[in-house]
Amino acid sequence: MKQMKVALPDDLRARLDAASKKSGRSVAEEIRARVEASFARDVVVDKPTRDFLEGLALLPAEIELETGAAWHKHPGSHEAFVQAILSRLIRYKPKGSTAFGDRPHATVSTDDPRQLAALIVYRLRRQPGFTSSGTRQWMEEEHKSRMGSPRALLDTPQQQRDQPKKRGK
Repeated sequence: MKQMKVALPDDLRARLDAASKKSGRSVAEEIRARVEASFARDVVVDKPTRDFLEGLALLPAEIELETGAAWHKHPGSHEAFVQAILSRLIRYKPKGSTAFGDRPHATVSTDDPRQLAALIVYRLRRQPGFTSSGTRQWMEEEHKSRMGSPRALLDTPQQQRDQPKKRGK
């Protein structure tokens, strides 16, 4: 690891000191974590997503100022946060059908946006690095291999539990 000197304005250094104290990291670790996070956001690629996320990051502080409570500590603040997110999202909603076309990286057969959303949230909550994991790659390959199969493998643990068991002859 190489070291480098960086000149920072006093107010930015004070903010870094406060952030490192709050996170329990050294100032150097805090800087590295924040630089890494900024590069990770760049991977998002498209401008609408970047703009949405940057605007989203501003909401909690404003909600807390306006309501007197953090969004995760008061039901009313939480509802205001949810509505603010939805209001921001609606600005980016494309016109047209919700039907998907070709999904070359699909891991499941469902085209229901609500089911896909629930599945994605579940997977990322359990494994934050799921998107680039070997597990996801394996699931994509399995999905592709069974697409033409009349008795496809089931997509979710719930579907597996709900499936009747076959009995031998």
